[in-house]
Amino acid sequence: MRITKKAKPVIVLAITGTVLGLSGFAIAAFVQDSTAGGVSGSAEAMSPATVTGAQTGVLLPGEKGYVTLTLSNPNANVKIKLTSVTAGQVVIDTVANETDKPYCQGQLELSTTGADPLQPTLAVSEANFPYKLTDAVTLKPDTDIRCQAMTYHTTWITQFQAVR
Repeated sequence: MRITKKAKPVIVLAITGTVLGLSGFAIAAFVQDSTAGGVSGSAEAMSPATVTGAQTGVLLPGEKGYVTLTLSNPNANVKIKLTSVTAGQVVIDTVANETDKPYCQGQLELSTTGADPLQPTLAVSEANFPYKLTDAVTLKPDTDIRCQAMTYHTTWITQFQAVR
């Protein structure tokens, strides 16, 4: 049997079509749809850190005092990182004349600008880590004698994050 020139292109096209058809079939064989049922999991539990504080010295008008926060991680399973410290409130405990409490409370300013910029990560169960706030409490320079010998305490808000 002899093939004419006109028939050759038809045979070539037929073979090409068969190869493409098989390739399409092979690709389709590797595509799968899968579904899964419910999968259980849980989030890590973290107990709140404990924070206590102490202020260095007593203040005269215009002076600043340091505050040291003592941080402790009660968690036996995760480390915790200090993420922020913000100033809370000043509470006047005692003053010579009770009517001077509002005035004296307004004479104290709190600041975190002198806080250590490296916020620590406490190891598992680590306790008594000192975190210093430099110049955290200021008694205004124009404070008068009404606040002499007053006692007060400051509050600080700390936030922590669990880390591995």
